[in-house]
Amino acid sequence: MSSTNNIITASISSHASLAQNYFNNVRVPAAVLASICMKEMFQLQATPTPCMKPWDAAHNTARSRSWRTLRYAYLLLMILSFSLEISTIFVSTQVSTQLATSIYSSASSSASSGGIGGIGGIGVGGTTQGGIEAEVSKSVVDFIIKEFEFEYTLVRCHFLTGLITFTVAQALRVRYILRKYFNLSISGMCCLLTSACGMITYTNSNTITYGGFISLLKRHIILGTRFLLINMKNGPMSLVTILFLTLTIYFALRGWFAPEFIDNRYGT
Repeated sequence: MSSTNNIITASISSHASLAQNYFNNVRVPAAVLASICMKEMFQLQATPTPCMKPWDAAHNTARSRSWRTLRYAYLLLMILSFSLEISTIFVSTQVSTQLATSIYSSASSSASSGGIGGIGGIGVGGTTQGGIEAEVSKSVVDFIIKEFEFEYTLVRCHFLTGLITFTVAQALRVRYILRKYFNLSISGMCCLLTSACGMITYTNSNTITYGGFISLLKRHIILGTRFLLINMKNGPMSLVTILFLTLTIYFALRGWFAPEFIDNRYGT
């Protein structure tokens, strides 16, 4: 029995170490992308360059709703990408720290919390003590899903969505910066959109779990909703989070259908 427990402990320890590496590896590119978004998000709000002003005047860009919608869409996509990557960094750091600062034991965790795992408090769990045979994860992915499913779906979904929104934002930026050269701007924009679509296609065809990006997104929404509902009893921050999310969606839709187009960059 002791030999079996040692094997189980070694297996869990190995999975925990590899899981920590996974979250650390996601955190690094998320941090790089977040820093780029923070630096570049307001680029299209600057005064147009002198070489573009004659073209803008000839095409009445100052009063063009489509061009200003494009600029504002770029800004909002960059803000969204930044927010998603920041949440990826935060959750990855929390899980990595939890795995690194404790001798992680799925059995003891499950016994003390009734099968509730992860910082989100909604892991699946599954190992027991007291003479009951412990269930050992067959792979690192199984271990992560069993103990940190909410965090796993959040990190995967937010990182990929942030990367896609960043790529789409850059496509809009290319279209705007090269607006004077129609063919080149369309070519550059389509090139970046090809990259975004290719990432989604690859994710859907080579996904490890959940069967594709849409299924991953649905699972994350379900777990995220459950996470907020469970934590309402711990304080008001769950309600505050829901409130700000609702306001974000409401004003985004309101601004899209009833935009405020006031552009003073051209002196109008």
